Amino acid sequence: MSTEGKSWGKKEDIGDENTEQAKFANKDNTPGAMHRPATKFHNKIGSSEFPAESNNRYHLYVSESCPWAHRCHVVWRLKSLQNIVGLTLTGWKLENISHTPPFDDYHGWDFVESGSGSYSYSEPNGFKFIEDLYEKAHPGYRQEWESRGQRPYYAVPVLYDTKTEKIVSSESAEIIQMLNEAFEEFAPTTLNLEPANLKSKMEEVNSIVYPTINDGVYRCGFAGSQQAYENAYKSHWEGMDKIEALLGEQRFLTGEEFTLSDVRLWTTLARYDTVYFSHFKTNRSMVKDMPNLYRFLRDVYRIEGVKSTLNLEWIKKHYYWSQRMVNPTGIWPLGMATEDESYWEKSDDLPPVYTL
Repeated sequence: MSTEGKSWGKKEDIGDENTEQAKFANKDNTPGAMHRPATKFHNKIGSSEFPAESNNRYHLYVSESCPWAHRCHVVWRLKSLQNIVGLTLTGWKLENISHTPPFDDYHGWDFVESGSGSYSYSEPNGFKFIEDLYEKAHPGYRQEWESRGQRPYYAVPVLYDTKTEKIVSSESAEIIQMLNEAFEEFAPTTLNLEPANLKSKMEEVNSIVYPTINDGVYRCGFAGSQQAYENAYKSHWEGMDKIEALLGEQRFLTGEEFTLSDVRLWTTLARYDTVYFSHFKTNRSMVKDMPNLYRFLRDVYRIEGVKSTLNLEWIKKHYYWSQRMVNPTGIWPLGMATEDESYWEKSDDLPPVYTL
């Protein structure tokens, strides 16, 4: 009996060579290998169409459940952009998600009136689902995907321009760079998370972290065949072991300075023991059993502003409930180690809190 199933994405959906998805594309041609589709919108704050402004003209849509969106939430918070760029949180549910048609009942993330922790935001632009935002900015977006037999890719994060009613970007790697640098004249902090002298080192570690860890966990979890899963699992642990060794030599990925590369890694590690270890079958080791990765996870968690962006309840519910192609019952687990504050607060092996 064949074990081959339907995986997410096709190689032809990866897009041009300038996208993050193309740069770090899955090179595995095994049937059932996952190929993440390219994000659609790649405009830039600072262009003539989208000049930098400080009056909440631009609005950031994120899901607290999604690691790609979470990285934007972290940078938004660290750069103190609360009064410069608006923020709306989606709910944790992705209902009717499937790799196979029909997709009529799939509308992407829904919106809720309040988030968690210190955040409470309403959706100011009248959208009920993230689909509404995409269709407003780009009429016919759903049809473009469905005409190819694909589920519409309603990605978050989204950086939206409320003036032109257009999407600036739906690519997290680009959005965190814009949040870091595009609003410098308005931001109350001089923090720079992408210093020029570290860019080459950042690109080097990103080339490991993105394909083997950030996307690597998804390549395991969304594999549609045993061989595709085993290939992804091997690549994932090669990457995890490299980063474990690197963090045994230095505090952060590029040395002693915290950068966007660390944010990119952290939001995946923050979900690892709760979700990826079991749900995505990456289950060789938990992060808590890898001393250098676990130290890094807790070290970053203590940086002022980071903790308040982490919503483990919504993370857990989203993955186990929404992804029925992985977990058909939709039942989420209880009694996880990460739900005990001691998992995060253990600090006897940590250096002094990092100050930005």
